[in-house]
Amino acid sequence: MSLREMVLRFKRYGTLLVLILVATFVIGLFPLARRINSYYSTSYVSLLKNSLSELLDQASDQTKAPFGAVVRRLNRQLVDIATNVDLSNLLRYEKLPWVSSDLRGIFVHGNSVKFLIEHGSDILLVEIPASLFERIISADMAYVFLTSSDRTIVVCNNLNLLGSKLNTEKGFLRLNDLAGFVHLERLEGFEAFVGSFIPLSTYLIVLLPYIIVALAALCGAVFWLNFAYSFENRLITAVNVVLDNVNQSLSKLEKTEEVVYVPIETKISELNQLQEGIHRLVEAQKASWHELHAMMQNLQDTVNDLEETQKTLQERNEQIIATLAEAIEVKDANTFGHSDRVVTLALELAKEVGLTDPADLEAIKFGALLHDIGKIGIPEHILNKPGRLTQQEYGIMKMHPIYGEKIIKKISGWDLVVDIVRHHHENYDGSGYPDGLKGGQISLRSQIVSLVDVFCALIEERPYRRALSVEEAVRLIEREMVGTKFDPRLYRAFVKVLERYLRAYPAGL
Repeated sequence: MSLREMVLRFKRYGTLLVLILVATFVIGLFPLARRINSYYSTSYVSLLKNSLSELLDQASDQTKAPFGAVVRRLNRQLVDIATNVDLSNLLRYEKLPWVSSDLRGIFVHGNSVKFLIEHGSDILLVEIPASLFERIISADMAYVFLTSSDRTIVVCNNLNLLGSKLNTEKGFLRLNDLAGFVHLERLEGFEAFVGSFIPLSTYLIVLLPYIIVALAALCGAVFWLNFAYSFENRLITAVNVVLDNVNQSLSKLEKTEEVVYVPIETKISELNQLQEGIHRLVEAQKASWHELHAMMQNLQDTVNDLEETQKTLQERNEQIIATLAEAIEVKDANTFGHSDRVVTLALELAKEVGLTDPADLEAIKFGALLHDIGKIGIPEHILNKPGRLTQQEYGIMKMHPIYGEKIIKKISGWDLVVDIVRHHHENYDGSGYPDGLKGGQISLRSQIVSLVDVFCALIEERPYRRALSVEEAVRLIEREMVGTKFDPRLYRAFVKVLERYLRAYPAGL
């Protein structure tokens, strides 16, 4: 990306930053406004509710009426029981308890709030002067009020709002030339509402610090972007001069393979320092070029030697392994070619059951080749005995997996091969040796070599029996060994391998 493109991107990001600041400022107003609504609505409405509750509790006890309030007993027809004055032309109710929407005082001067409360078979009229609420509830930032069931304000700490009728329970509206946010909550037990009205002036007062900070941040961002844009031309001009000088030097280097870089003075100290560094770098490059070339040549020669050595070591390792396998067959004259056949079929079976890990395949290859390496430690008269082994001789023969493990485990990185050598005579039902493993305790690698080992032994000539045909060996394994010595699923996979192998090589194994 060129410097000019970077500057253009910087401009776009700067513009985006200003837009984000504006959006953040606008979006941030909403949660702050909601906090203002929540704070004043909760605090003022709770205060009015508590005041009303206290006054009504005192008024219900006719022996101690609250100061300034009047309590009268009325019958169901709204006739004053004490004076027999009919108040039905002034009062009405639909459901007790009730708050009257008429602002005019009956027994008190000026405006009043009139509560109708059920009192036994009678009705209790509690009339509280509006002036009493003005002393109880004072608020500078918001107004709190009580409305009747038809949402007419009957008491408020702002007298200008008395008698106003609200058309919503929550939202922005205009009351007597005042714009603000109103929030109503139902007064428990009454067909009335308690609410608060927060003027727009309150929002301006509370949000003024936030607005000042946001505008200062926005102005700072705009000033910073303007300064950055003015720096653009000087930076691009200076960089272009330096680039032209560098390109000229490179052109000379391509033609003559020798170059002398001469720095050009600019008004940007960092570019001057950069050119000085380029100058020193070019001089150092010329001094070290031939030395580096020689080192690279030596390194390539070393790599070639290492690859040749690695190839030789690999060949020698394979020769050593093959020699060990031949040593087994020399010791046991009856197993000539046995290990090679086991290796071939074991690798095919491993691929059939889905083993693809190179480490597993390599372990199966060398494990199959050296699985009988431990027979080196078994006396020849037992290995080559023409008849069946005695129990004592068989016990000695069963030691060859352990002998083999001792030989192979000294080779670093051959843990998987060691596992095959030790456990290739373990049985699926746990009747094998030397550890009596069963089922999943035996690695799949060991089970593969074990099955192929037994099959190859059956089709080979032994001093104590003739060699079986492939069909006879398969039938014998299926009849006497599947489920006890071998996993049935592994056996079925092996049969598929045999069928495929015999189709490819009709001459047989």
